[in-house]
Amino acid sequence: MRAVYPFGRPKGSITLRNMSDFLPHPFWNFSLELYAGEGVAEACLDLQERRGCDVNILLFCCWLGASGRSTLTAERLRVILKASDLWQAEIVRPLREVRKRLKDQPWIAALPETVDATRRRVADAELAAEHAEQLKLAALHAPPADRDRPLEKRLRTVVGNLGVYAVCLGVTPDDEDRRAVAALVSATFPEAAADEISTAVGLRSAPGTTISSG
Repeated sequence: MRAVYPFGRPKGSITLRNMSDFLPHPFWNFSLELYAGEGVAEACLDLQERRGCDVNILLFCCWLGASGRSTLTAERLRVILKASDLWQAEIVRPLREVRKRLKDQPWIAALPETVDATRRRVADAELAAEHAEQLKLAALHAPPADRDRPLEKRLRTVVGNLGVYAVCLGVTPDDEDRRAVAALVSATFPEAAADEISTAVGLRSAPGTTISSG
């Protein structure tokens, strides 16, 4: 399974025409910028494929911490996941599967250009579904932001949120998971030192080394 569009499409593939259809929101804007960061797409895809993560939840955990909001509790996140899991299962994943089938299988009953046009329209619907999920997530949980909160505390909140998500998924993080999380944290806080991020996520690395997502 790939991460959902646009969080799995080539960078720069979203046109202004696409984006003008959507209500603006700080979480959505943050997600688009973060996902374009170095190693983020690969990290999200890795966590989705190996651990069954919802990319939107990963980005939500990062946004809450980066904006100075408090750490999620497992109880609160489970309530949020009930809503997002249902939307993913009933709307997003079916759209994703149709898009993939249109792309990966030959359809001799239709002209190639019409198949491609249909796939693009399904992808647009998938994008709209992702946007809808993000707005719902923000509506379910968006305590007051505090961007004056020290970077170290905001960074550790992001790591804490992602750790709570792992608990909700029943996942015991391994080093692959930690490297993926480090890539997300590094892109969220590009001003943070690599060794600080390594320590926060539980990776051992020499001071000053660059964190890699793979």
